[in-house]
Amino acid sequence: MIKSTRSGMQRGGRVAAVVAVMFAVLLTSAQAAREVRVQEGGEGALEAARLFDKATELLKDGDFERALKMYETILEQYPKSESIYPAALAMGRHYSEKRDYEKAIPMLKRLRALEPKEGEEALTGDKREWFLESLYLTGAAYFNMRRFPEAFPVLRKITTGYVGTVWANQAYYYIGMCHFAQENWSKAIEALSLVGAFVDPTSPAVEYMEAGRRFYVRIEDRDLPILARLNKKTEAKVATTSGDAEKVQTLPLADGSTVIGSLPTEVGVPNPGDGVLQLQSGDTITSTYTDLTDVTGAINVARTSTVKVVSSGGISFMLGDLESTAGAAYLGSPSFILLLDADLDVTDAADAATVRVISRYVQERKEEDVLEAMDRINEKVYVTRDQVTVSMKELGTNAVVRTGRFSGQFKVEAVPQGEVPVQNDAILSCVQGDEIVATYIDELGIMGPERRTVTASLPVLGPLDSRPSIAQDVVIDALIRARKNLVEAEAYLELARIFKSMGLVKGAEDKVAMGLDRSEDVIGMEETVPMDLRHKAFKLTWELQLVAARYAEAMATCKAFNNLFPDSPLVDAAMIGMGAAHMENEDYEAALSAYAQVIALENSGVKGEAQYRIGEALEAQGKAAADAELVAEKRKAILDSSAARAAQAYKLCAETYPDSTFAPKAIEKVVDYYISTRDFPQATVMLTQVFSDHPDADFLDSMYLKWTLVAFQSGDIATALEKCQALIMNYPESPFAEKARQILPKIQERTGGGRPGSEN
Repeated sequence: MIKSTRSGMQRGGRVAAVVAVMFAVLLTSAQAAREVRVQEGGEGALEAARLFDKATELLKDGDFERALKMYETILEQYPKSESIYPAALAMGRHYSEKRDYEKAIPMLKRLRALEPKEGEEALTGDKREWFLESLYLTGAAYFNMRRFPEAFPVLRKITTGYVGTVWANQAYYYIGMCHFAQENWSKAIEALSLVGAFVDPTSPAVEYMEAGRRFYVRIEDRDLPILARLNKKTEAKVATTSGDAEKVQTLPLADGSTVIGSLPTEVGVPNPGDGVLQLQSGDTITSTYTDLTDVTGAINVARTSTVKVVSSGGISFMLGDLESTAGAAYLGSPSFILLLDADLDVTDAADAATVRVISRYVQERKEEDVLEAMDRINEKVYVTRDQVTVSMKELGTNAVVRTGRFSGQFKVEAVPQGEVPVQNDAILSCVQGDEIVATYIDELGIMGPERRTVTASLPVLGPLDSRPSIAQDVVIDALIRARKNLVEAEAYLELARIFKSMGLVKGAEDKVAMGLDRSEDVIGMEETVPMDLRHKAFKLTWELQLVAARYAEAMATCKAFNNLFPDSPLVDAAMIGMGAAHMENEDYEAALSAYAQVIALENSGVKGEAQYRIGEALEAQGKAAADAELVAEKRKAILDSSAARAAQAYKLCAETYPDSTFAPKAIEKVVDYYISTRDFPQATVMLTQVFSDHPDADFLDSMYLKWTLVAFQSGDIATALEKCQALIMNYPESPFAEKARQILPKIQERTGGGRPGSEN
């Protein structure tokens, strides 16, 4: 690899040539190897299928690192094989279970390639299930990350395109919970009312309810509208076998004959009447509704429904406070484990549990047969160095302990030279670079009494010592060196940003140079480090270049990365960031060029955002040109022209990328443009579209008000009244609702109904 010097001044004149030469070498070698392995069907497809089966087997056995490495091999070396879809789904599913959503989402998005284009046949069989599960997991990931606007279009794709499926049922749940988290109560109720409409009655999950999740009660009774007119509230009684009892107040749904209510739940000691349903292991929840009159004329008939409480176990390594996740284990220091499983909470005392923990290392291969070595290059054989059984105790400070949270700890010690670790003692013997794996067998979860292996892993680092010492800054192992370089490059990136924000340009350039030394070193390692580390190295490289305003070099890095890893979403974010940097520098032509290149990428997932940013750039460019014009008439002409061009860009965003989170924002921009030009018919068309295509947008209250004003000024008083009243009813707390209340009397005057000032 060609190394660059540490001095920012020395690098300035030569770095572009260095980057170009380095990436040319990388591209030549990587693409040549890739072309040999990529085959359309035939042996390539068979080899990919073989790797997938092997990886799936390893994943079931808990050997996650080897399994993920094999899945990555399928994605990188056999991109035209059908096995890439279940492989990406398996990786996305695994990362979702580990709550590593930043890694899960890019994997799940790979399955968007399965979506039928216009005129193509609908998906069937395995492909249909892969595609729907990937959409569902993506939406759930966005929900757990609290990125609600991004969750809605993904989940709505399931509910609108695949009605009647179990996936649609699950999607409605997360749509409702997204609205619930945003306090959009009416929309939350509307979505949650559809949960269960498509449940497969043969599914074992129907019998169980996850402890700690919110508990919902749904009541259907054709007498409810009559009871509502008599001002009689509908409620249900909920009781657990452990002794808690609560009343659930309900809210009516649109048809009036269905109501829905909910209660929060937690693992704990029963406290009837406190508004929270306390649960314990093995509880059965019984919901009771008293039907005042049934179809036979019987009165006060009790209608009941039961569900069993279960807890899906989870395990993780924590810091000593048991609140923060641990990133590594250190020789000579204790490690802490947190186990969550309410099924183990079986007595009033602090219950106990056990977890098996091993330390392991990768066995070095000594293959004499070169062909056999190449065939098994992606396989790792782990050897257990030591193992311990960790005793876990339930956490709690009260006389009665009902938490379902268990903690335990063990000591990590270095293996004395020449000694063999004693198995199953109280100390886990390790060597720096080992991996610690904790394993717990969950006997009962949401899918019923099915044994499930839950694991957590942690790398082993050296002793944790805060005293100053003299150390050798040379790392022999390629993987450890790569990780060390990336940590240091990230630190230099943050320092460069700090220096730049303080106006210390020279200091920023020096930190950029030091960071680039490390990130480029990792890029040059090629096949010796995992793909995700090389991805991170490329990302750090262009981010460092952007901090130093080396846009041409950053673009070259992005292009090289895109050629090497065409399916990665990282380059999209880089080019979007580049466009933002140009916007900040008021170089609008360069920004437009960056955004256009994103749209030109074959597999970009952020084309909608790029198209929206083009509209913003056109607006800003027009404003800058108008500000420089002294003649008022010419200034107005420039603003009108740029507004029209921007509106076309926004409209293209909404029409071409309707599933993008930027599509509803683009429609709002177009509506504002049509209102400003008094083109009310076109504004009405766009308003209709936003409510039809984006029912979960977070600005529908403002859209209701705009529609009210557009309809009123167009002379469509009936529509103005309808939209004004809908705004007041659906968004009573919105500031736009207050404006609607003020203009409602004027609209009612025009309809001839109601007296001024009334809201009947």
